[in-house]
Amino acid sequence: MASLLPLSGVDTLSAGTYTHFSYQSHPLIVRVNVWNEVEHIGLRLFEEDTKTSTFFFIYDFLERYLLEWNLVKGTDEEIRLGFDNVICETGSFADALRLDGTEKFNMVYQPFSGYQVSWSKEDKELLALTFEADYQLISGCNLIELEKNYLKNMTRFRLDTCHSSYKKEDISFPENDTFYIKKGTSFFIENIRNDLYFQKDEKQEWKLINNPQKPYQSIANLFLAKGASEGYQLSVTLDMYGYKEAKDTIRLKDWLGLCEQEGCTSFFGMKNKTESTYMGTVFMVNEACGYIHMLSVTVPVHDIGKQEGFVEGRLFVYIPTRSLRNNLLMNITDYKTIKDEN
Repeated sequence: MASLLPLSGVDTLSAGTYTHFSYQSHPLIVRVNVWNEVEHIGLRLFEEDTKTSTFFFIYDFLERYLLEWNLVKGTDEEIRLGFDNVICETGSFADALRLDGTEKFNMVYQPFSGYQVSWSKEDKELLALTFEADYQLISGCNLIELEKNYLKNMTRFRLDTCHSSYKKEDISFPENDTFYIKKGTSFFIENIRNDLYFQKDEKQEWKLINNPQKPYQSIANLFLAKGASEGYQLSVTLDMYGYKEAKDTIRLKDWLGLCEQEGCTSFFGMKNKTESTYMGTVFMVNEACGYIHMLSVTVPVHDIGKQEGFVEGRLFVYIPTRSLRNNLLMNITDYKTIKDEN
């Protein structure tokens, strides 16, 4: 984007959000991250405080994409963008330059499918678009670029404070029981879930289960509650396009925090066990952007309950959710029910 739209001094900006640039008199938005990298340039269509929701990436996409269409209009690049299947239902891409922020914006999302967005004023629709929940489209990057960016972010992301992914005061624990399952939801099949497992300790206080007597529940908590991952390292192999791979060892809580920052919801399925290890899969699902990250993990038996240790994992990133039914979960019946420890 920066090459299409030379902005004086943009490469010298420190971390922050900038709104003093413009294109054809329309204000632009430029955002620089904490590593002093320009991460977003687009038409200024939304206030930044509206971008705190699950659909943060969609707001950025609309600002970037509508600017890009106007920049390449009349060139060969316009033909390339025509294959993106972003459809103008009302108006034209050029109408984006006439939006001044006083319009009513509406967005309708069909889960794992696509979006309908529109701008209207005084009950008149000015611009309406439809597009797929396809992260290569939304991000403006191909798979190779996405994997490269993910590897960079994975190695440098640090979670300063490991907050719990739940609030105890919001859980209605039973008075007379010593074991409790905080029910979550399932992903694709019933045995891939994000339930959390609690047990009363010797002080009769409810704690996340983390002991070798209940390995299935302990391992599920390890990947579904960031607080349970404190002290664990993840030895990860990132499987990349072209039969390439990259290896690194990072803190497990950092990887979980990175996925959460991306807007992913975590799920876990247990697959198998041997005398020394348990094997399962962590699914990080970003419904809004149409992708999942899939981490196949091996957890040593001797590390369960220690509050520290190493987890080995093989990671596949940005798998389109539309591919799920075709080739993702071939051995779907292998996933175990968490309560079954035999």
